[in-house]
Amino acid sequence: MTAKSAAPVDLGPGTAIETLCAAVAAAPEGRVPADAVARLKTLLVDALHLPAETKRLLVTPHGSLAYVPFALLAPDREAVLVPSGTTWMLLRADTARRGAKVLALGDPAYGTASRTPAEARLRSGFTLSPLPATRDEAKAVGSTVLLGADASEARLRKALEGAPRWRAVHFACHGLVDPERPMLSALALSPSESDDGFLTAREILSLRVPTDMVVLSACETGRGRVYAAEGIVGLTRAFMFAGAPRVVVSLWKVDDRATNLLMTRFYKALQGKDVKAAAALRRAQEEVRTFEEETLDVEASRAAGRDVRVKRRPFEDPAAWAGWVLWGLAD
Repeated sequence: MTAKSAAPVDLGPGTAIETLCAAVAAAPEGRVPADAVARLKTLLVDALHLPAETKRLLVTPHGSLAYVPFALLAPDREAVLVPSGTTWMLLRADTARRGAKVLALGDPAYGTASRTPAEARLRSGFTLSPLPATRDEAKAVGSTVLLGADASEARLRKALEGAPRWRAVHFACHGLVDPERPMLSALALSPSESDDGFLTAREILSLRVPTDMVVLSACETGRGRVYAAEGIVGLTRAFMFAGAPRVVVSLWKVDDRATNLLMTRFYKALQGKDVKAAAALRRAQEEVRTFEEETLDVEASRAAGRDVRVKRRPFEDPAAWAGWVLWGLAD
């Protein structure tokens, strides 16, 4: 849609929309209510009467609208979230530069060092389980890979300082979101003698992250604290402030296998000629949704007296793929 054809659309009173958004945001483990999604599609997307050639939606979400998976509301279109029109224009000023390689961190060595600083004490009693599947994910997508004890704050800082610009910086780890104290939201990396391993939003603000995109392959990294004038404040906003014009995050807890599949398909799609980040994410989500694997049907095998194998789609449920969203620039 060109600037000349742009026109405001009155969506009516916001109460119904706000109530539906809140219901979606509160859904556990991504089990978003289908009726709420259908109603939001009617109120937010269908009401725009977009022409068929409109391929992309730029959404500046207010409040809990930031927690609504637009992959379900507008499955045939790319959807990109931006904090504001002003921020979008500022991010576009950085489009001239391009990175070439992917820095990926995965399978952090949790529990190998004492976590004694303030951020660690605030999380007393929280146990970080190992994430061995993230090792394969990081190796699959990264050209420079930091694994185990090397997936630390210190090694990350060194890698960021040693490269002029990365195509992407990919984190495959635990994400810890603190909605009351969003600047303490963190990515859980490997602790070391010099740091506690919790890369907080507050610390990210002091970094320079020279990259075209940051991918937070961790649970609920798209969440934070909602401020009336600022939108969602947390890890996403921190990485944008640090220099990333695009940030891919998750809205809820994510399945390890589905995430591994989605991320490898996402980066593969990005290798295509003229494929942009928003299009690559949409393509990866569709491939995860339609992914088929052959499994043993136990009941049918028992009845037939032999192995009976059937094809199924293990990640067809939106909880497995719809929670991934792109903030920032689509291209």
